[in-house]
Amino acid sequence: MHFLRTVKEGDLLWFIQGKTRGKALAVATYVKSKVRETGPLLAFTATNEELGWTKQNGAWDTEIHYKDLYNLSTCSLLTEIKGPCCIRTYSEKCKINLAAEYLQIVRYAGVRRSM
Repeated sequence: MHFLRTVKEGDLLWFIQGKTRGKALAVATYVKSKVRETGPLLAFTATNEELGWTKQNGAWDTEIHYKDLYNLSTCSLLTEIKGPCCIRTYSEKCKINLAAEYLQIVRYAGVRRSM
C-alpha cells in the first residue's frame, strides 16, 4: 500500500467522512504502523472484536497508531475531498488549507486522546 510506504512519524492524519463534501471528523499525528498477528489459536495483537471492528467484515492486517487526536466533528470543515479510497494524499484540490487550519485547531482545541 502506497500510504504505508510513504507515511512517516509526525505526519498529520485527517479523518474525512464519506458522502459529506469531505467533512473533516478528526486530525491526529501519525506514530507508527504495526502488522497484526492474529491466528486461529493465538493472537499476539488485539482481535477485531477487542478493537470493536465488528460492524463490517474484513481482513484488516495493519494497525495505524497515532497520538494527539483532535475531534472536529462539530466544526463543519468541508474539504470537498471525494472518492472511493479512504486514504488520500493532500493536494491543492482540497478547499481548505489544512496546514493553516491545523495551527488554529491546536491553538483553540483540546486533545481528545494522546498516547
